[in-house]
Order: sequence, then structure tokens, then C-alpha cells
Amino acid sequence: MESLHTALERYYGYSTFLPYQEEIINNILEKRDVLAVIATGGGKSLCYQIPPLVTGGLTVVISPLISLMKDQVDSLVTQGVPAVTLNSSLPYDAVVRTLADLEAGRLRLLYVSPEKVVQTRFLTTLRKLNVTLFAVDEAHCISEWGHDFRPEYRQLRILKEMFPDVPMIALTATAVPEVQQDIQRQLNLINPAIYIGSFNRKNLQYTVTDKKGAYPQLLDYLRSNPSRSGIIYFSSKKRTEEVAQKLQEDGIRVQPYHADLPGNFRNRVQELFIRDEIDVVCATNAFGMGIDKPDVRFVIHYDMPRNLEAYAQETGRAGRDGEESDCILFYSRGDRQRCLRFIEGDCLNHPEPGYHSLAVRKLNDMIAFCETTRCRRQHLLRYFGETFTEVPCRACDVCMLPDEFIDGREIAAKIVNCISQLPGKFGITHIAGVLAGSRSKNVLARGHQDLSVFNSGSEYSNEQWRSFMRQLIANGYLDQSSDQYPVVTLNERSRAILSGDEGVRLSRPNGLQARNRGKTDRSERPFDTALFEDLRSVRKGLAEDLEIPPYMVFHDRTLKEIARRYPETLEGFATIPGVGDAKLQQFGEAITSAVRSYRSRQHPDDGSGMSLNPDDGDSTALSGDDHELAAPGGALSPKHTAAADQTPASSDETPDDALLEEAYTLQGYIRDLREELRLAEKLHKELLARARESGVQENETYAIATQVSRRRRVVAERFYERYPEVFVKIAKVTISAAEAAIGAEALDEFVQYDESERVRVICKAV
Repeated sequence: MESLHTALERYYGYSTFLPYQEEIINNILEKRDVLAVIATGGGKSLCYQIPPLVTGGLTVVISPLISLMKDQVDSLVTQGVPAVTLNSSLPYDAVVRTLADLEAGRLRLLYVSPEKVVQTRFLTTLRKLNVTLFAVDEAHCISEWGHDFRPEYRQLRILKEMFPDVPMIALTATAVPEVQQDIQRQLNLINPAIYIGSFNRKNLQYTVTDKKGAYPQLLDYLRSNPSRSGIIYFSSKKRTEEVAQKLQEDGIRVQPYHADLPGNFRNRVQELFIRDEIDVVCATNAFGMGIDKPDVRFVIHYDMPRNLEAYAQETGRAGRDGEESDCILFYSRGDRQRCLRFIEGDCLNHPEPGYHSLAVRKLNDMIAFCETTRCRRQHLLRYFGETFTEVPCRACDVCMLPDEFIDGREIAAKIVNCISQLPGKFGITHIAGVLAGSRSKNVLARGHQDLSVFNSGSEYSNEQWRSFMRQLIANGYLDQSSDQYPVVTLNERSRAILSGDEGVRLSRPNGLQARNRGKTDRSERPFDTALFEDLRSVRKGLAEDLEIPPYMVFHDRTLKEIARRYPETLEGFATIPGVGDAKLQQFGEAITSAVRSYRSRQHPDDGSGMSLNPDDGDSTALSGDDHELAAPGGALSPKHTAAADQTPASSDETPDDALLEEAYTLQGYIRDLREELRLAEKLHKELLARARESGVQENETYAIATQVSRRRRVVAERFYERYPEVFVKIAKVTISAAEAAIGAEALDEFVQYDESERVRVICKAV
């Protein structure tokens, strides 16, 4: 039997485990159930991938999305791990071949959907196999308190009933205590070993900025960070498409994604994103769970999520490879009303008592995160039950910009004094109106203009007083109810303000403007940025040859380590973290050849005495991705890289062989441009011919429009395989009947789109 560390090094190219991994694997080998709540990027997948490599058994992984399963299987295969997925999209011969491999014991990991694994016929098949572990990924989906709810997850308890001696591991990135307990109960885990890792993602920087002028800020950020992968989340499907189109017109490689778009279009967008053919996806929360892309460098929320669980899940998709990444949230005071409308709608589907108040309480926690004047990282971690004391964290806008805040004891005292004098309980708007001297109907009708506190805060506007109160609520100085019309009340910390014993920090009155999003100087160990870009090109070519995403070849972190060490031999390349036996054999020669070619072009023996390897001497010779503080007034500042600042060498300083290589490169560009010009001329002639056929005169303005019509149909064979009882019951598998039976989301897997297109000439002459 292979040891844990041998398997780790052989298949994954690492010599040490991450926190909790080894303990969890040992629990599984002892046949004990496990619940693992570990932040994204913490190595959850390895916990269930290593055991079958050691025991020779089979791990059955229950995963929610076909695309996610496919990506994980493709990645494992490149590492030499015998893994496969079974789903309804596979052709019949592939299913037969997979079943034969399973019966012969040639596979170690089998990925299936929750719908597939609870089918009676499939459970019968599993009984014949040497199943040694069940792994339930994205386990928060099982919980009635969780998000992304999937009904079939609630049926997975049958696995423990049918396979009582097979251990089960449930894994998720975020789960509050209620969700953790519900997962254990629903899966029927027996005395599980529970591992709650730190939710602190040190490589993520959190920023909340004013939504006013959001699009110019967004465009400035994207233009300042070209070729970086990122996701922009929206609450509206319509706005998703509108902003995506505006960004396309402004030169950004971006596509929209939401549940109402055709399934084949969504699949194409996801494929383009993971293969680096586009940089940005504008999406609703329908996008993300199926993305196993480690180099997402930013997650931007154009609209505030409804709770911190959703926010943590979505921002967790950034920086899975451990590299520094940005989490930016555009916040408006109107977000609360928008979210409340969504909650009211959800209540129709959740009539159970307490749902509304729970949802409102979670919304208030989300708003408190946006309004807080304390460390945002500390606030987020406290919500998930973790104590964070390393304040300032130097990776959130509050900690990075301390000058944006003032001593707010006097302001807070006025607010507390006003609330204590008001005869009754009132909301933020009414209290702010009294302080600012508003003569609104509500204030005058109650006679509150006669109170001594009326107009006591005339130095600030109504909106600024509301902002101050939200900050006090966020930091625990005031309480706010979770009712439909929430009221503000005092607590013990409020009274401490009046005594002067409590220090209060508030945003400056003009802090309603977007905050400067400066970066701290948290630069990593230097690496050769020019070699790194060469390696990225080589990686892309290798990935295209294998028809897999570039990150499956190597992560950016591995390429950066290569750009530090310059391995020119296979022996040296084998020592790079992340290079296992299979990848060494597959990609070793291509990578080391690229390094040797790069070194030969650099002429290291030029007599200057300066080493090209940052680890060999002067660490300033080659800089990494240095992050500079933003210039004042820029809400989303550019990210500076050393490569962008490099000045091209003059032709006199360029070696002859490099000149020749550049000449050949330019010759290739010219050849490509000529081919593009030829195709453009051909298209031009075709369009003119079509225009003349349609009677369009040459002096008229016209446009050629391609119209695509789509027809949806259910693939009956797949539908019957998954839902035989439903198929028989509804007789004809029509779209409307199938949607009514299993829901639109589940139906996507069984729908095909027949497309036809025609070209139309539109005359625009007047």
C-alpha cells in the first residue's frame, strides 16, 4: 500500500500537506465519517482524492454540476489519477466502457450527480463495486438553511443506510453552525470527525465602494488590469446583459451569463472563460459553483448580495491558487430595499415560520459589513464564528485607509440623546430627520419639532445622519430590529457613549464618495516576469493541444516558481512544487526547452555580474507583481506590473539571433494580417452581393443582420434514463410538462437547442 506522502508527491508534486488534510485522510482510512468546512483554496478535494490512491478502492464523489465534474476529472487525468464521470451527456459507448472499467477495478474516483447516485439502478451497480468512500461536495446544498438548494441532496442519507460500513465525508467552503448541524443530520453522519478550518483568505483584499458612478469605476479597473480573469456579479439578469454589452463596446473581452440564456450558450461562455478566451463574465449567482478556475484574480459585486454566506461563497471564487486577488463590492443605501423585495418574494416559496425574520437578520448582517468602520476581514470572520485579532489586516479598504475616519463620539452622543428623548421607537429615517431639522409630515404630525433635540444636528444632512447611524449599528453601538419596518433602539454600549467611556470611529462626512482602493505593498518573492509570460504562452499551447484549460497544465504559482529557479533539466524541473510524475513526463521537455531558449536569449554571461536568478543575489534585479498605492481620488486604482514598465532595448543592444527571431515573428504577424485582410475582402464582396439581391442601392446606408432562431426540445432518451416514472406519467415529454415535473433548472441537462439562422439586409436610408 502506497504511503500518503508518496502518493502526494507522485500525483500532485507536493511534499507536505496543507492544514487538516493529513488528519482528515487518516480519519477516512479509519472508516470514520468526516465533516470538513474549509475555505476555498484550502485543499478540500485532496482529502477524498488521496485515500483511494492509497487503498486501491473507489471513491464516489457526489458533485452538483456536470461541468464541475468534467473539469475535475480532466485535471486528475493530467496528473495520472484514474478518474471518470458518469452523467447523461456521455454517449452510450463511453458509459459501457466506464462501467467495464469500474467492474474491473481500474478506476479510483467516480464523479456523479446527486440525481444519479440515488437512482435505484445505479445503487444496485454500486453494490457490486469496491466503494471505500462517499464524498459529498458543496455539502451546504443539502441544508434547509443553506443556499443553492438541490432537492436530491436531501435523499443522500440513503447512502449511509445502504452502505453503513463505508465512510462519508461532507465538504463545503462556508457553513454557519446551523448549516453544519443540518448537514450532519440530513446525511445521517455517524459520530463524524469535524474540522472547521479558518475562513480567513489572506490573499483576498476586500473593498466596499460607493455605487454612484459604478460603471466608470468598473471600466477603469478592468482597463488597468488587462488579461486578468474575473467575475462581475449582478442581481438582475437584464443588467447582466446590459453591462456586458457596454463593456464589449469598450473593448473588454466579456460575455454575460444567467439562467434564462440558452444552455448551449452558457456552456460556451463557461468554456471560453476557463480556457482564457475571454477575461470577464458578467453573471448572476447562477455562475460560479461549477467553475474550478484557480486564477480568478477579482470578483466584483455590482449589486450587494442578500447575506454574508452568499458573499463569502462568491468572493471565495477569487484567488483559489493562493495568489493575491481583489473582492470589490459596489454599495448603495438603496440595496436594502431591493433585497427586501427579493425576500418578500421568497417568502411565497418559504411559508415556514421565522423565514422572513431570519432572512432580514442576515440582510442586516450584510449591510453591517458594508457600513462598518472596523476591519472588514474581522467583521466577516466574526460572522462565521472565528476570532480575528491581526488588526489592521492590511488587506481591506478600512485598514488601508485609516485617515478616512474621524473621532465620532460627539456625533454618536447626539444620536443616542435623540433616540432617548423620542417618545417611542422609530426608524433611521425619522431619527435622522429630527436631528437634521426636517419638517416632514411624519415629524410635524408627531410634534417632534418641539423636542429639544430637533435640529440639534443641522451641521450634517439627512443622508449623512442616516449613514452615521448605520455605522453605529454595524459596530454594535445601536440595535436594529428585523421587522418589516425596522426600528432603532439603545443598548449598553449606547449608554457608554454618553458617559464618554466608549471610543467611536466613523467615516468622514464626505465619505459617501467612493473610497480610494489602494493596494498595500504585499509583494511576493521576485520572479522573472518576462520568462513568466513566455511560460504562459507555452502553457496555452500545451493546453490547446490537449483541449483542456491552461490551469490544468500548471497553475500560475507553479509558473512563477519556474521563473524564479530557471530549471533547464528534467531533474531540476521535478523539484518544482506542483510537478508530479505524470506532468513531468507530459510537459517536462516543453517547459525546460522554453527555459533554455529564454536563458540563451538573455546572455547571462555578459560581464555585468548581475544574476538573472532572483534567488542568487540581488533581489531587485527582476521585480514581481509590485502593488502600489492608488493615486488620490481613484476609487479602483491600476495594478502596476514590472513588465509594463520595461523599456524595449534599442536595436544596437539586441543580439543578432534575437533580431532574426523578431524578424521571423514580424513576418508571421504580416502573414496573419494579410490572411485577415483577404477574408475581410471576401466577406465584403459577399455582403455587397446580398445587398444588391435585396434591392439596396449603393448610395444607401444599410446593415447586414444575422437572425438566429432557436427551438428547444427534450432529449427523450436522457430524460427517461433519469426520470422514468415522470416520463411515463406525462406520456409526451414536452417542454412545459417536463418543467412542471422537475423544474426548469433540472431540465437544462436534457434540453437541446436546434438553431437556424438567416441573413437580412436592413436599409437605413431616410
